[in-house]
Amino acid sequence: MAVKRRLLDMFRSETFPGNKLPPEDQLAKRLGISLVTLREALMMLTLEGYLTKRHGVGNFIHPSALDPTNRVDQGFSFADTFRRNGRTPGMKMLFLGIEPASPALAERLQVQPESLLQRYETIYTADDHPGVFTISRLSLDLVKRPFRPEEQNWYIHECIWDHCGKKLAHSLNDYQAVAADEKVAALFELPKGTPLLYCEQLFYDVQDVPVLLNVHYFHPQHYGMRVLQNWNIGAQS
Repeated sequence: MAVKRRLLDMFRSETFPGNKLPPEDQLAKRLGISLVTLREALMMLTLEGYLTKRHGVGNFIHPSALDPTNRVDQGFSFADTFRRNGRTPGMKMLFLGIEPASPALAERLQVQPESLLQRYETIYTADDHPGVFTISRLSLDLVKRPFRPEEQNWYIHECIWDHCGKKLAHSLNDYQAVAADEKVAALFELPKGTPLLYCEQLFYDVQDVPVLLNVHYFHPQHYGMRVLQNWNIGAQS
C-alpha cells in the first residue's frame, strides 16, 4: 500500500512520454524496492483502473483516472460531491423517530417483523438548494448512543461507529428512476411526478450482517457526480 501511494504521487507530479512508465527494473531501483513488491503494487493499480499493462510492451498510466473526483471510496460523502462541483454543502435532520419494521424492511435488515427501527430523515443541500433527501433506518437494538436532531455527521461509517459501535464493511447500492411523490416533490420544490434518480443503499458490517438501510432521492438539477468505471480488468494486451 505504501508503494502504491508513492507511485500515485509520482504519477500526479510527473509526466511520461506516451504515458508509458519506465521499465519495471528501473522503476524498482528508483523506489528502492524489490521487483516483486513493485509488481504487486502495479497489479493493484491496474485493477483499480490507473494503469494498463501490455505484455511485452510495458505499463501505461491513465492520467484521466488520477482525478480523485472520479472515485467513490470509504470516505465519500455528499458534501465531497457538492464541493467538487463548486457548491457549498449543508445538511439538516428533518425527522427523528421510531417505527415498527414492515415485513419488507424486516427482511432487508434481517430483524423480526414489527421490531422497532430508528428512523431519521436528512436533507443535504448545495448552496442552500435541496440536493439529496435521505431516509435512514436501522434496528433500534443497535443504537448505543441516541441520535440527536442537531447532529451533523457527513460520513456514515463514522456515524454508525459513534452511535452503534459497528464497523461498516461495504454497501450494496440499487439505483433506479422514480417519479417524485408529493413529499419529495415539496422538499425539492419540483412538480409531483418529476423523474428522479433513486438509490437503496444497504450497509453491512464486517460480519456481513445488514446494519443500515438508506434510501436516497437525488435532485436532478442540484446533485450530480462522475465516477470511474474500469473496463480494463482482465485485459492482457
